[in-house]
Amino acid sequence: LLGPADAVIFDIQDMGMRCYTYITNLKFIMDCLNGSGIELIVLDRPNPASFLGVDGAFLEKRFTTRFISAFPSTFLYDMTAGESAEYYRGEFAKEVKLRVIRMKGYDRDMLYTETALPWVPPSPNLPTYESSILYTAMVLMEGINISLGRGTPKPFEYIGAPWIEPVSFCRGLEELGLKNFRFRPVYFLPTFSKHSSTRCGGAQIFYLGGKFSPTEVSFMIIKYIMKTYPQARWDSFGGSYEIDSLAGTDRLRKAIMSGKDYSDFRKEIEKESSMFNKKRKKFLIY
Repeated sequence: LLGPADAVIFDIQDMGMRCYTYITNLKFIMDCLNGSGIELIVLDRPNPASFLGVDGAFLEKRFTTRFISAFPSTFLYDMTAGESAEYYRGEFAKEVKLRVIRMKGYDRDMLYTETALPWVPPSPNLPTYESSILYTAMVLMEGINISLGRGTPKPFEYIGAPWIEPVSFCRGLEELGLKNFRFRPVYFLPTFSKHSSTRCGGAQIFYLGGKFSPTEVSFMIIKYIMKTYPQARWDSFGGSYEIDSLAGTDRLRKAIMSGKDYSDFRKEIEKESSMFNKKRKKFLIY
């Protein structure tokens, strides 16, 4: 609940992904301010994942959660925080008094490294710009029982589990043909999160640059792991699958379990994703 205030200032570096909770915070703030007459001032910042475009499934209402899936968008939405606020007001919170402080000299085709801004880690597990890009491709794997390197010096660069042998694992990953990535066999010991204090075999992932579909990368790696390792399973909480909340749909999990290709899944989500992409364009600033 908000007390007396002239304005609320939102000054947070977003990552451009629905499951990254900063965009959820923006939604909640706008819901609270809707109709209050209190001004919301968004100090805009670049979207590090903007070059990847719109990607993944549009959030289905039944998979809305309090934090990782609350903002009504595709998995990646290709909007800055200011543009996201304009979109949410235009479509859902029409009585928010909004002012976006726009960036000077910014073009949405810029990579973050071209903005001349220093990388200030938005959270402990995204220490570098490269880790933030890997995060887009790896975070859906939080839905299965493998470590994503949390509790190591290389979060989202290491993936693995105690029951994975690194050399054969990396050989299988290379055979997936993910041209933007390379894989090196490693062992690592997470100090917290999944498989804490347990030696894991797996891969160090290297991003080589270029545009890719984060959802496709996650789909293909998860499918490979689920097919190859009998110990692999879907993580669940309170009777719900974590992957469904992350992806915003159960169609990704069901497509993997039925042996479908990513192209089949993409066709299933194409209509909703295209509708969102068309709507968001009305609210773009840059």
